[in-house]
Amino acid sequence: MGLFTAALGLTGPWRVVRTEFDAEQARLDLHLEFGRGAQFPCPATGCAHGGCPVHDTADKTWRHLDFFQHKAFLHARLPRVRCPEHGVRQVGVSWACPGRARVRGSRCCSRR
Repeated sequence: MGLFTAALGLTGPWRVVRTEFDAEQARLDLHLEFGRGAQFPCPATGCAHGGCPVHDTADKTWRHLDFFQHKAFLHARLPRVRCPEHGVRQVGVSWACPGRARVRGSRCCSRR
């Protein structure tokens, strides 16, 4: 899992915890998680709260660039945090195009 964590450029608290490879369907699924009790900075611009607790999560899937000839997908519980100053806010993740189901570096992001 460490190889995929490094290849994706993930930093704490994110890590790859499970992979599923289906050669018949030419598909690779990477499951990302953060540890229990993890905190994230408030996504509001200029907010000084660096460690906000997770309020809730939503299961999300992103289409990644192909892994050789295999389609690749990232799966994660995307957290919202509870900031004492700004309330509940959606956390951004380094691998995703904002508001899209694709990862940074894919065509949809490079055109922006």
